[in-house]
Amino acid sequence: MPLAPYLNGIFTETAPGEVGSWEVVDAYPDIRLPSPLRIIPFQGEDSHLVLSKLGLVYEVDFSTQESRVILDITDRSFKLGEAGTTSIVLHPDFGNAAAPDKQVMFVFYRHKPNPDDWSELGFNRLSKFSYNSLTRTFDPSSEEILIQQYDRATWHNGGGMFFGPDGFLYVSLGDEGFEEHQMTSTQRLDLSLFSGIIRIDVDNDPTRSHPIRRQPNAIWESEWKSTDFEDNYSQGYSIPNDNPWLSPDGSHLEEFYAIGVRSPYSTYYDTMEDEIWLLDVGSDKREEINKVSRGDNLQWPYKEGELDSDIHTKPADIIGNEKAPLFYYDRSVGSAVIGGGIYRGSTFPSLFGKFIMADFIQNKIMAISAVAGQASELEILIPKITSFGIDLPEKPGTSGVHIMDNGDILFSVIGEDHTQLGKILKLKQNVILPDPPAKLSELGVFRDMETLETEDGIIPYSVNAPLWSDRAIKYRWMSIPSEAGSAEQQQILFNGNESWTFPEGSVFIKHFELPLSTDDSGPTARLETRFFIVGTNGVGYGLTYQWNEDGTDATLLTVGDQRQFDITEGGQFAYTQTWDYPSRDQCLSCHNNNANYVLGVNTHQLNGSQFYHDLGLEMNQLEYLSDNSILNVNINDPSIFPKSYNLNEEDIDLELRIRSYLDSNCASCHRLGGIPDVSMDLRRTIPLGFTGTINAPTQSLASDQARVIIQPGDHSVSEFWIRDDSESENMMPPLARNLRDEQYVALLAEWIDGLPEDAGVVNEFIVFPNPSNGNFLIRISDEWQEMTTVIVYSVTGERMFEADYAERTISLQLSNLSSGTYILHVKSGEQEIIDKLVIQ
Repeated sequence: MPLAPYLNGIFTETAPGEVGSWEVVDAYPDIRLPSPLRIIPFQGEDSHLVLSKLGLVYEVDFSTQESRVILDITDRSFKLGEAGTTSIVLHPDFGNAAAPDKQVMFVFYRHKPNPDDWSELGFNRLSKFSYNSLTRTFDPSSEEILIQQYDRATWHNGGGMFFGPDGFLYVSLGDEGFEEHQMTSTQRLDLSLFSGIIRIDVDNDPTRSHPIRRQPNAIWESEWKSTDFEDNYSQGYSIPNDNPWLSPDGSHLEEFYAIGVRSPYSTYYDTMEDEIWLLDVGSDKREEINKVSRGDNLQWPYKEGELDSDIHTKPADIIGNEKAPLFYYDRSVGSAVIGGGIYRGSTFPSLFGKFIMADFIQNKIMAISAVAGQASELEILIPKITSFGIDLPEKPGTSGVHIMDNGDILFSVIGEDHTQLGKILKLKQNVILPDPPAKLSELGVFRDMETLETEDGIIPYSVNAPLWSDRAIKYRWMSIPSEAGSAEQQQILFNGNESWTFPEGSVFIKHFELPLSTDDSGPTARLETRFFIVGTNGVGYGLTYQWNEDGTDATLLTVGDQRQFDITEGGQFAYTQTWDYPSRDQCLSCHNNNANYVLGVNTHQLNGSQFYHDLGLEMNQLEYLSDNSILNVNINDPSIFPKSYNLNEEDIDLELRIRSYLDSNCASCHRLGGIPDVSMDLRRTIPLGFTGTINAPTQSLASDQARVIIQPGDHSVSEFWIRDDSESENMMPPLARNLRDEQYVALLAEWIDGLPEDAGVVNEFIVFPNPSNGNFLIRISDEWQEMTTVIVYSVTGERMFEADYAERTISLQLSNLSSGTYILHVKSGEQEIIDKLVIQ
């Protein structure tokens, strides 16, 4: 007999505790702007300026949700990659009629003569634009360029800006991007404006500042002089007389206020405490939150967080005051920190005095204490902003955290395609629900805590290709509930190739035990029992119970934990193994909404045998679930459905085993609509040529840009194998792994070495799947030219979507369109295809 929903009401419909009380809501559905980054107050309580990465500034009224363009510099702003128009700030005297020459806005953006042509080369520009009170716009033709700095890479531009109480403008600048550039563009004052915070006097007050003595130059002058590029220069501002590194003889640049940063997209000035906060996006190790004072050296590139660089050595003579970050986090949390500010509003009392921030890649909303003297501990408010059923752009990333004067906290969200319309979301807190019982023995799951015999209605299951969990042995059960108020069984909505849909109140249980010996028959230690609950609207959450050392009971964890175990071999001590217990937010790193939350419970994983004690026999799991009316279909012949395979099944084709392993271990994140800026899709149903791995360039910051992801015939130079074999900071997956899976990396090497030279080559145009729910993969023939234009029309000829792509495997998300038939037009040079798309 099935249990009632939520294990007879033991668990709640949404996540318990304060973390479960937070959500983001689509409070402004009519404000649809492309790639919103910054929001600043403008004129009046509801009037704000919203900056688009494309080079557009909008005046937005949040009360009426009306918007209009107030500045357009798309004709000069390079928008691709990490570039674009990244920051705006108004002069402190803006709006003061007594200061007509101060009615200006400062803009930081990436520039090149032809902003629509792809090239790494370009300029970082700081400009100001004058306001026209008659047209109520900033005049693009009024641009006065203050800094034009030649830059060899589109990455790590920085651009965080604010005016201090001293009236000076502070601007954060990145390290020029690529590793080879960091050698010449960091830890120096005598060359160019990179890798620091600069402080300048835009009012040119001769009583406090002096003229520019040294122009930024570059050892690469011949590069841009050989092109149609303009000059490298600075002008129109003065140098504050109390800047830390003055140079009367002009031997070095005087603009710097602090140095030693990598990619400082976010800065914040705390007016109450007179403190500067700078958040620095890391490479493959740490994300930093820094407090900055005059003359500080924040240690990049020779240090990242608390770790020494593997590449750069610490200079013999340190410039300035060497300072470690206030706080940092590693790849188990996220990989692109986005700053906000200190919350001192009244709407959310529990956040008062905390610094609110986000992670662009993981889409987490986080907080740390900003109170002086308090230890900074990371609080995860929202594990994934994508978990709330909001229609977000494809591969969304949280681009900004905005503390509003009225006490609201807003988040701007952009897509991988920066021309897509983004979102501005609003933080909301609901009633805090109580945790379930603290002891596992109190949940009514196990009838016998020693044998782990479960109560009736809890169904065992197993998977064909299990997740690697640092040698742990795992046991699995599920509870698919009855209808509320009755004993009638609810049903799983079956899908042969995609995810199943589970009734609300379904609960999945996974128990972990660690072998304490390398011998197969050795003793084990009970580690943890995890629960994953399918809640309201199908949104899931996870909880972990940690077993005591005696293995008699387990206690609910509210935060992550870690424990060490001594492992023996042949009766002798061999090594110490670390076991990480996940925090509640970490559960959603893998069990994310893009993967439909529940992992491993699907057709290809359960298409295998399981012993059922109630029947006293072993049978196929799909048949068992069908026979007991737990599935909504009748399954008489499981062999017609797909199946995953274990690495140990040596009689099965190696590629099938490897693809099954990748599906279970990697595809929850690496799939259509997954990680921003990374386009691999490792689901087993995806043809190899669609996976974005074969001879594909690496995209992750933790990868070697000189390699390809998989080089057929040579695993040793394939970044895929290198990262999966690693046990250092660049290892994959970055979460819940302390040991490499030796069997897997050996077989992965064998598979890669056996791939033919033409593996993954596609000489035809393919759309997959079609029909779909709006998410399509388009594979462009390898015979076509590189740049491709994709246009989608309605059947009446209305243009619904258009974008350009440089890659051959294109992830096309059209889930915002209504169900129906559409016309797909794909063209590349002289070649073109017209096809039909069907959205179900």
